[in-house]
Amino acid sequence: MKTYSEIVEKLRKPFPPGTVKISTDGTRGHIPVQVYMSRLEDAAESQWHWRIIGEPFINYDKHFVIVKGEITLVDAIRQGLGIAKLTKADTTSIKNALMTAESEAFRDACDKFKMGWIDLAPYREWALNPGINLPRNSLITETSTIENYDPNIHSVMPASNRTCLKCQKQLSQKEELLLSMNGIKFAYCKEHVPKQLVKKQI
Repeated sequence: MKTYSEIVEKLRKPFPPGTVKISTDGTRGHIPVQVYMSRLEDAAESQWHWRIIGEPFINYDKHFVIVKGEITLVDAIRQGLGIAKLTKADTTSIKNALMTAESEAFRDACDKFKMGWIDLAPYREWALNPGINLPRNSLITETSTIENYDPNIHSVMPASNRTCLKCQKQLSQKEELLLSMNGIKFAYCKEHVPKQLVKKQI
């Protein structure tokens, strides 16, 4: 059996070039959930487990779903939270939203094991913080192909750790959801988002 340290060392290694998928505006990047699963299988084999925590939360009035889950790796547990937009109240739309939210929850849990940090550093403000101590070459912008990134269906997580343009406060998950639901690309906290841009409240 492998130790936790041995597994984590493999999990945190850089992914191959082209792994990160970039948003159309070039400011956000994400790693497909299948890549994380493959890395976990290769590094941990049977020593990891993923499960959904409790029942998913579905808000039909405000059109979003929330899924919580956790990854157990040897004797360590990391939880993740995923949110996805719900376009319609039919069975297919609900299923698709739940699957997207579960993928985001899984990605969020992987992030807490520091998986993909080196690869996603160019799209994360925290990467420049000296306390993170990432290799300098990880801060070079990746030029991988944009692939199937649709902000209208991609679930909303505060993965970019953005801060408000006016007060510099870090945006909460709820504030990121508000911006996404209203199609607002710029980072504003709830107090400073221009009222004329807000069509939907959460």
